[in-house]
Amino acid sequence: MRVKDLISKLQDFDPDESIACYCEDEGLKTEEGPVQIFEISQVTKNEAEPIRLDEDNGRPWLKFGKSEKSSNFVLLEITSDV
Repeated sequence: MRVKDLISKLQDFDPDESIACYCEDEGLKTEEGPVQIFEISQVTKNEAEPIRLDEDNGRPWLKFGKSEKSSNFVLLEITSDV
């Protein structure tokens, strides 16, 4: 998703509403409990290279710093301490 796409989607909502993030990845959800939510704690811009561990089969990660494959990312830092 690009910044302009997120801005466009957010314009459909009341600007005074709260925002929460959630994820349904296997490592974060539980069978017996509700969905875990996260709060956005900071928004920053960093240069990083998107990579996958385990030779393209693993989870995606960002390797911070300048390289031949790096680009700028706007990062939403999240916390579970809501």
